[in-house]
Amino acid sequence: AVVSTQSTGIPPIFSPLVFRLSLRGSMQERPAWTCLVTGANRGLGFEFVRQCVAATKENNGSAHYICCCRNPDSATELKQFVEDNTTDKIQFTILRLDVTNPQEREAVIKHCTSTLLDTGLNLLVNNAGIMPHYCSEGLETVEGSELHRTYKNNFIGPTLLTKGLIGLIKTAGQKNPNKTKILSMSSKSGSIGHKRFMIGGAYDYRCSKVAINRTARNLAAEYGSSGVIVLPVCPGWAATDMGNRGHLKAEVPIDESIRGVRDAIRNATQDTNGLFVDHLGDYPPW
Repeated sequence: AVVSTQSTGIPPIFSPLVFRLSLRGSMQERPAWTCLVTGANRGLGFEFVRQCVAATKENNGSAHYICCCRNPDSATELKQFVEDNTTDKIQFTILRLDVTNPQEREAVIKHCTSTLLDTGLNLLVNNAGIMPHYCSEGLETVEGSELHRTYKNNFIGPTLLTKGLIGLIKTAGQKNPNKTKILSMSSKSGSIGHKRFMIGGAYDYRCSKVAINRTARNLAAEYGSSGVIVLPVCPGWAATDMGNRGHLKAEVPIDESIRGVRDAIRNATQDTNGLFVDHLGDYPPW
C-alpha cells in the first residue's frame, strides 16, 4: 500500500490534506461501520483509534476510520499506524482539521458528505480540545482572549462540526437505531456538583466543559428519536501531554482511560442518553 493525496473538489486553499492508502485491488463492499475522530494524531484520540482498530480486526469486522488532526504533515505516528493497519476490510482517511477554522470544518464536512452519503456516520468522537490554564489561576488572571480561544476549541468548533455532520449521523441512526453515537470528551472539572471540584480557577477550561455537557443533553433530546445516542465522557485524569503539566502527574494510563471510554460507548442506551459518564462507568454529578 502507498500513501497518496486525493483531490476533494474544494479550492486548494481550503482543501484538507487527504491521505488514503491505495490498496492493490478495490473493496467489494463499503465498510460496515464508520467513525470520525478529531485530535486523532496523539494522546486520547490516537489511542482511541488504535484500540478500535484492534477490536475491528479481532471481530473480523469492516470499518472506515476518518482521523482528523491539525497538521497531518507532522502526524508521523498516525500515518505509520494507518499504513501498517490498512486491510481489505479496514479503510483510513486522514483529514486536516483545526476545529476553530471554518474553512477546514466545511472541507471535512463536504468530504464526509460525499464519502459517507449512503452509509452515514456511526460514531463521531469530538476529542480535540485545549486547556490553557489550570486550577491555580483565579479570576484576576482571566484573559478575554483565552476565554474566547478555549470556547472556540472546546465548544464552538465541535458544536459546529456536529451540526455539519448531523445529517450523516441521522442516516446511520435510521439504519442502526441506538447504535449510532456522538461522544464528546468532557471533564469532571466542569461539574458543578462534584465535591472534588468545589474550588476556583481554570475558568476557561471548566466552563467550556459545562457547555459541552449541556450541548450533549440538548442533542440527546433533539435526536434521540432518530436513533442517536449522545454521551459526554470524562476520560479521567489521563496521562497525556495535557494531563501531565509541570509538577502535576496524571492518575490514569492512556490505555486504561480509553478502555473505559469505549465501555461507556458500548453501554450507552436511550435510558442514559445525554448523561455525563466517566471512564469507570459512574455518572458524576453535573
